[in-house]
Order: sequence, then structure tokens, then C-alpha cells
Amino acid sequence: MIDLGLPRIPQRGRIFSSVFIDTFGWGLFAPLAFLYFSFGTGLSFSAIGSAVSAGTLASLPVALLAGWLVDRFSPKSVLVASNLVTAVGYGLYPFASEWMLIAVATFLVMAGDRLYWASWPVIVVDLASGRKLDATYAAVGTIKNFTVATGALASSGLTILFGRGAADLVLALNVVTSLVAAVLLAGVRVSSNRPAKEAGGGGKEPGWRAAFQDHAFTGFCFSFMLLTFAWALPATILPAYAVEIMKLPGWAPAFFLGINSVAIMLAQMPVTAKVSHVPRQRLIVRAGLIFAVVFAGLYLVTELPATTAIVVLVPVMLIFTLGEMISLPAANALVASSAPAAIRGRYMSLFQLSWGISGLFIPLLAGFVLDRGALWVCAAFGGIALLAAVGVQVTAYRIAPVGTEEEAAEPHDEPYDGPASPGSGPDAGLAPVTTKDVT
Repeated sequence: MIDLGLPRIPQRGRIFSSVFIDTFGWGLFAPLAFLYFSFGTGLSFSAIGSAVSAGTLASLPVALLAGWLVDRFSPKSVLVASNLVTAVGYGLYPFASEWMLIAVATFLVMAGDRLYWASWPVIVVDLASGRKLDATYAAVGTIKNFTVATGALASSGLTILFGRGAADLVLALNVVTSLVAAVLLAGVRVSSNRPAKEAGGGGKEPGWRAAFQDHAFTGFCFSFMLLTFAWALPATILPAYAVEIMKLPGWAPAFFLGINSVAIMLAQMPVTAKVSHVPRQRLIVRAGLIFAVVFAGLYLVTELPATTAIVVLVPVMLIFTLGEMISLPAANALVASSAPAAIRGRYMSLFQLSWGISGLFIPLLAGFVLDRGALWVCAAFGGIALLAAVGVQVTAYRIAPVGTEEEAAEPHDEPYDGPASPGSGPDAGLAPVTTKDVT
């Protein structure tokens, strides 16, 4: 595989290729995902929306189940299963002509998504250590942004060529890419040092109680959940804010979202390397402060003439993107490197649930404040970002790292080619942002 500056982790060719192929397929179908149901059903958009929401809501508990599955079996097994479940869900789309079938298909797709995000960050810990964790998470984010963008462009081209008929074609390609990604991941073998039981635990395997009783960690998860409200800016808040409140032209939201995506593609890995000397907790706190400043800046430019506002919003969006880039790899790595090894899946599933919970409330809050004007929007989301920064400052520094992860030598620079050690076979914990959301 071409180097491309990707972190040197075991079997990175298979790992990063699976991410590329899987996310490209999702990017193909994402622009048509909601519209697809309207093409083949007589249901209204409100009925389709309620079915999709119901399926998404029903999938939330799967995140907790996924954490247990990761710890009970292996992150690789759950990751492969996530791709298979997603393929089955998308495979039901052509037959989803009624409300219940749409809800079931959405549930399966989102259940695969919950399995994916509970297992993928954990498998990275089996592949990398120290700040290489951050670099690997950054690389995945870069690949995802690039492949979603290229997939969406390919989808647009196919739609131009085949019209509505392209929807079935890109759906079929999405199913195929999920299956190909599953095959690639099934062939991955890396050693795992996750024990079946924690030492000193009297032979009893720790479980959910140990995770929930880690008050510093649960407090951090709550604070980070507040921080994820800010991530709604490019895709949820800004489109309505720019067009309805600032009276900008209709192309402006896509322009700013493009700036966000391109900046992440070009700068995520260099930025992560640049801040590698800064404690992860401090990076996340800084992101919260950056988001608060961004929303304040958004309010200040609200009354500017359209051309001036667009020019000024370019650096505002770049500053927002910087907050994203410094915080997300750091947060994933902080949780992954500090979680007790035997229940790392549970810890990661609780952390990933932050996105699921905020996703339920962001549309409600956004709709409420957008109806009330610019000050309400910026004060609400900026205030939540500031509160998140305070919460992370209070909780994140209390999270105890496992061992000496930060200073440890990184032994995984070369691919793992040797035989599996006892207890580390394919079913014993071997290899490791709507669906597979890009964040």
C-alpha cells in the first residue's frame, strides 16, 4: 500500500483499505439515503422521517450491547459483524415499502453503526500505543472525509447519467463495499494484550458496574456529549442560519461544509502531529473554548452584508475545523488508553454513546433556537460548548491512564507476522461517523 504518511501499524494495508472501501460505499449512497424511500413508496416525508427516527432511537441500546460483545468476544469479530449487519440493513431498503419495514431497515443499519463505533476504536489499541493512537485515529478521520467526498461526487455523476435509476445502483454498490470491508477485516491478525480478567479482582471479570462507577470517566463522557453539540454547526445549524437568518445565497452552506471537509482531509494528520506534545485533556478543553469563540464570531457577523459575511465566515469555519481536528483524535485516544483492558469495549461504547444521545437532542434544540433568532442560536450552542470545556477540565484530568502509555515505547512499528500466542486467536481479541458518521 502506498505510504501516504499513514501510521505504521500492523497490517495497515488491510486496515486502511477496509476503511477506504467501506466509507466510499457509504459516501455513494449518503446523498440519496433519505430520498430513496420516497422513490419507491407512497409515504410522505414526515412518515418516512418518523420511521427513520424510530429505527434510530431503537438502535441506541445496541451501543451498550456492542461494548459487552467487544469484551466478550473480540473487537475484530464485532467489527466484521457490523459490516454484515449494515449490509443486511441496506439490502432491505428495496423492499421497505411500508413504515415498519423502513424502521426495521434503519434499525439494522444504525445497529451496524453502533457495533462499528464500539469496536473500531478498541482494535486500534491492539495495533498502536502512545501518541500513535492519536495518529491512527487522525488517519482514519482523514480517509473517511476523503472517501465520503469522492463517493458523493461519484454518486452525483451516476445520478446525472442514470437519473433515479442510479439509486438502486449505488445502493447495491454500498452493500458490496460493506461485504468487501468485512472480508478484509476478517483476514486481519494482530496480537492482543487484553486479559480475560483484571488482576487482583478475585477471579471475577469486571463488568458494567465498574464502568459506571468510574465517576471521572462518566463525567467526562457527559461533558464530551455536550461538546458534540458544536459538531452540528456545518451540517445542521449553519445551512438554516446562513440562508434564513443571514440571508446568504443558497450555495453558501455547501461552500462552508466543503471548506470544513477539505480542511480536514488536508490538515488532520499534520495538525495531530503538531500538537502531539500537548496533553490530550488540554486539547479537548481548548476545542470547547474554540467552539464558544466560533459561535460568538458567528453572531458578530450576522448583520454584515452578504459578500463581507461570506469572506469573514471562511476563517471562522477554519477555526471551527481546527477545534474538531485537535479534539477528536485526542478524545478517542484518551478513552482508549485509559480504559481497563478487560472492559475496554464497554468504556468505548459508553463514550461513543455521546454522539447518539446528542444526536437525539440537537435537531430539537436547533429548531427551537433557529425560530427565535441569531442571539438564541449562538448563545445556546456557544454556551453549551463553554460548559463542555469546563466539564472536561474538571473530569478529564482525573481519568487514570493504564500503565505508562504516554511514555511507553511503541512496539508495533512493524507488521505482526508471527503466530498467534495462546489465547489470542481469531476469536480471542485479535484485530480492532446517517451511518459511520465522519467526524
